[in-house]
Amino acid sequence: MGMSASQGRFLMLTAQKSNNEFQAQSITFQRMMLADNVERWTNEYNESLANKTLLFGQANNDATSMNYNARLTYADIVRDRDEGGMSMSLVSATSNKIVVPDLPDPLPEGKTRDDYFICPDVNDNDFLEKNLREGNFLFVGYDMNNIAYFDESEWDPMLYSDSKMAGYISDVYDKTDDAEAQSLYDKRIAQFQRSDKLLECELKRLETEHNALETEIESVQKVIKTNVESSFKTFG
Repeated sequence: MGMSASQGRFLMLTAQKSNNEFQAQSITFQRMMLADNVERWTNEYNESLANKTLLFGQANNDATSMNYNARLTYADIVRDRDEGGMSMSLVSATSNKIVVPDLPDPLPEGKTRDDYFICPDVNDNDFLEKNLREGNFLFVGYDMNNIAYFDESEWDPMLYSDSKMAGYISDVYDKTDDAEAQSLYDKRIAQFQRSDKLLECELKRLETEHNALETEIESVQKVIKTNVESSFKTFG
């Protein structure tokens, strides 16, 4: 192989090796991104299994008979005990006003609009539970009919977690979304394993190609060195 041909071959091989290394780096990065996804998916899966919910009227049930769809509602709180409710009211922890989805009509005697915190979202289970857990809403042991006749100084606000509430409310792990979370996690992991396996095979192919290129580059370098030495001997 002549000097110019060897030099051309060397430059081509060097370019191929550089492209090979770039592809290998790209694949390694893709595998790292996939691994990051797995970590995120695992955290989401664990959070789905660890999420808790407030259930109404389940205090005496064991885990096998628990009705996980019986989430606490605003209606459960204010409904009369004779009708299966708690016969209580909610008050805002910040304003000490009575929490209602809409203003009572007519207003109880002695009460004005300023005595109420109007919050339509209180009928939303997620909103209600979030504010109970954060301590924004407190329970008062007077129903919506008679709370108007008691001064605020006579209220005894309670957190959802107080022992007085244990007979009404159970704070339990939510099982309703566990099967869906498991299915989604298994699907994601299976997809990850397929994708990662393909990338691993491609990376091994590139490694084999890289080794072959390095061997050929070394061979061409020896030819170039021999040609250079031969040329100097000719003019020596």
